[in-house]
Amino acid sequence: MRSTRGDRVHEGEINVRISDILSKEFGLNCNPERPSGRRRPDIRCYYRGFNIVIETSYSKNDAEKDAKKRIEEDGFDIAIALWLKKGDRYHKDLGADQLEEAIRSSKFDVALIPPPPRQGLLKFITERVHASPSADWFVDVDLNFVKDLITSSIEYLITEEEIEGTISEVNNRLANFITLLRGQPEKVWQDIYNILYRLYGLRLTEVRDAEVIFGQAGLSILLSSTFYEHVRALHGLRSLSEYVREHGPIEGLRKALDDLLQIDYRTAIETTVEILKWLPPDVAGAVNSLVELGMKIAQDRYLLRRDFAGRVYHRIVGDIVHRKGFATFYTEVPAAYLLATLAVDTLLGTDEKPITELSKEEVQGIIDRISSAKVGDFACGSGTLVTAAYSALIDLASAIRQYHRLDVNLDDVGKKLIEDGVYGIDALRYASQITAINLALIGPSGKITKENVFTIYLGILSDPSVPHKGPWLGSLELLNNSKHVGGILAYIEGGLRGAVEKVSVSGVEGTFTVPDKFDLIIMNPPFTRATGRPETFGEESEKRGLFGFVADEEARQNLLNRLEDVRARVRQSLKENAKAYKDVLPNIIREAIDGKGDLKAYLSIGQAGEGLLFLYLAHKFVRDDGVIAFVLPRNILMGVSWFLARVLLATRYHLKYVVVSSDPENDYNFSEGTSLSEVLIVAKRQDEHSPDEETVFINLLRKPRTALEAIALAEEVMRRRYGYVPLGENMATAYVTRVKRGDLLNYILNWNILVYEGLFKYLDSMIKRNEVEIGGITVRAPLSRFNDLIADMGVNRGGDVIEAFNLTVRGNRVACNIYRNRPNVPYIPMICGGGEEVANKMLIQPNAYVPDMDNSKARRIKSLRTRFFLPNRIRWNTFHTIALRSTEPAISNVYFMVRMNLTEEQEKALALWLNSFWGILTVFAFMEITEEAYTRLNITQWKILPVLDIKKLDEGIVKCLANTFDKYANTDFGRLTEQFGRETRMEMDIDVIKCLSTTPISADKEGTLRSELKELYAQFSAALRQLSRHNSQ
Repeated sequence: MRSTRGDRVHEGEINVRISDILSKEFGLNCNPERPSGRRRPDIRCYYRGFNIVIETSYSKNDAEKDAKKRIEEDGFDIAIALWLKKGDRYHKDLGADQLEEAIRSSKFDVALIPPPPRQGLLKFITERVHASPSADWFVDVDLNFVKDLITSSIEYLITEEEIEGTISEVNNRLANFITLLRGQPEKVWQDIYNILYRLYGLRLTEVRDAEVIFGQAGLSILLSSTFYEHVRALHGLRSLSEYVREHGPIEGLRKALDDLLQIDYRTAIETTVEILKWLPPDVAGAVNSLVELGMKIAQDRYLLRRDFAGRVYHRIVGDIVHRKGFATFYTEVPAAYLLATLAVDTLLGTDEKPITELSKEEVQGIIDRISSAKVGDFACGSGTLVTAAYSALIDLASAIRQYHRLDVNLDDVGKKLIEDGVYGIDALRYASQITAINLALIGPSGKITKENVFTIYLGILSDPSVPHKGPWLGSLELLNNSKHVGGILAYIEGGLRGAVEKVSVSGVEGTFTVPDKFDLIIMNPPFTRATGRPETFGEESEKRGLFGFVADEEARQNLLNRLEDVRARVRQSLKENAKAYKDVLPNIIREAIDGKGDLKAYLSIGQAGEGLLFLYLAHKFVRDDGVIAFVLPRNILMGVSWFLARVLLATRYHLKYVVVSSDPENDYNFSEGTSLSEVLIVAKRQDEHSPDEETVFINLLRKPRTALEAIALAEEVMRRRYGYVPLGENMATAYVTRVKRGDLLNYILNWNILVYEGLFKYLDSMIKRNEVEIGGITVRAPLSRFNDLIADMGVNRGGDVIEAFNLTVRGNRVACNIYRNRPNVPYIPMICGGGEEVANKMLIQPNAYVPDMDNSKARRIKSLRTRFFLPNRIRWNTFHTIALRSTEPAISNVYFMVRMNLTEEQEKALALWLNSFWGILTVFAFMEITEEAYTRLNITQWKILPVLDIKKLDEGIVKCLANTFDKYANTDFGRLTEQFGRETRMEMDIDVIKCLSTTPISADKEGTLRSELKELYAQFSAALRQLSRHNSQ
């Protein structure tokens, strides 16, 4: 006899049981909604940053209707309708365990309701779950299938294939637009250039290229069309298609935008209006194509939520710029979302306490803080980082609202955040326009009336009416006095329109105001590296360095002089901070802070570029308990010029996250257009510290490829916080380690080794104990600074050798072949060049003989003639050895020449140690990473390197080590990336241990020694592979 509807368990009770099963057995954070009033009970899940809703019902139609409503009205990422089609199984007389078992063994019909477009997702799902829906429903499936449906849907959404497809379409239409315009007279290009770039007193070379200019113009047309369609309904305006039908594409778009300008929105669209005035009729078809696509994009809520405008800017315009060799660097979109997610969760404390564990009071407090947050980027460019930060804040608010069922209007939160909380500043008006449109499109539809995006003055003030003439450094002028900056810029604005403009979708207010303090400052600072390129400046490009994009050398020099004044003040402040906190640092760090001996270089910040100055600017503007999040050169972890910045981060902040890339396939950078190694930093402002404070180091073995993949990775990292974190097959993977504050302080000279957990622990034990422990064997290995064993070392610049001896140069290298033979005049033996053929063994001999010279530089270099040589730059995938010993005293144009205070046997013993596994590991730990597999140690870094103190060893041990050097002196171990799998390498390292051991090593112990060495080799080889590309470059 069939049970009646009244005999069934209430749907809400079923939800509770399903939620428990999905959470406990399948790892989804699910939360059932209990029956209350007339609201439909449902299940809300939070997984890898995505919000999922499951609507269950005894009625198939009700389940589907409610699931669609959740997607359309409530903003869930995925909705699933689950039909309890065999309701008779769930009789109200069943006990709790019996009910749960009945649900676990049940078969359901389920329908997936994703956000549009959905064709690609449904095709992907049917292939992954090996099931085909019938009329959009999967029939007779269990809860394990529901879990697979959720995880597969998220895996697809993470790929962002729908977004990629639209970007490809934009790319094709922009390419056609560019092609048509390139055939126009040069005046068209020049007029558009003058509209897009307005830096006063400067001439930019970066963008003086037709393809770049036309690409940006086309993108401006596309985004303005999208923006118009996005807001027109709010003001009762006609669609663009009507204007185009009446007036044609160019004139129709211009008239539509003119009508919108009557309401305002000047900054968002005026640039496009000006561009349209200069377009010839020949490109009407291409303009129409862009307008149509813009209208289509405006209707796609999913695209706009995912920062589509910013991605198009990067992928298309950024690609053109990169292909042309220009020095314009944009934060990669996945990196921006990874950084922003970690930063926002750090700010709100949800990185350590997930939203699923928060109390009602805590979640309301977080919503309130999100609404009132102040977020800033002082070099916002196209707005990628501030947009990512806004998205992270709103996504977190949405997740909290959905999971905890708060009565919160997210449109109100988003409106308040954009209008009162998000601040962006850039020197280019065009970049500010892109940022303004990005924020308006990603924000609540049609509700944003003003924004805090500024175009700040960068250039040379020469107008006679300006009270403070001369160079202006853009955002860095805020280091002087933000109120002063605003006042001066307001004064000059009348004569120089746009000097500082506050972007308001409703116009330009003309006042420069920023909060005294920010909750979050997120940046990828400009000028963190030399910006000249050969394509732009020719052979002199490498000498230009900072402000290399400025074509006029006099203007550039004026800017540099102004910059030097700012840098001197920043350096002094950083030095004072270091001295105030030096008592918490190790002795050698105190010596560096006091500028003693050879450590004065650690008090210089000149080589750090402008990135350090922007980091300091953020420090001045972030509030207590606020967060700074930066994309910086990886040298901040180990560079001498970044030392004072590391002290600042270690003393005035809790350094929360450090993200590096060891992905050889997808590079070590986080900015598009550069191969330089970079790092993501997240730090929370606080002066009080605990010994238990930890820094999470995230080593990306495979970088995320999309924004959603980056968000999912951040969620997994924050959840696991240790070990391998793989997202899935062919997806982002990271290795996560946690570092105690004490280790962060002890290794403040070089934080890079902290990325490699196993190697760091082994090295740290060796340094602290002055012992090598391996295979159950412990040998004494007294360590000292390299500086304690040498008499002199030089020179810093290979160019000095070239100048001193008037050497012939071909390209940028000394023509070594010219000097192969000994001349018939007094000569100096020389190690010329640094290729594999020169230094593939520990024992080398001069390969060049240069005529002697008698000038001051030559005399200095000749005073350094030596048998002992060390590298400045190390390329791990081509180098074979670290320390070299020559058959006779010589000089070098590539290697550092080191004069020792040691006997011949002691020199050999030290060279052997530096080429042993333990010496190479130490070098690896204290090096600077520059680009790809390139690393370096300058003279100061070599001098403080911990090395085997040969002078403290017994004579017999020294003799043994010297004999071992002779034994392997002419052995080519192969490249460093390959040699740790070779028997000769192991034999030499075992011989080193045997020499240091005071007792014989038994066969059993030697077997254990070999086994543990193989494990260490494997770890080190993995680290080298992460650092180097698969093939030599």
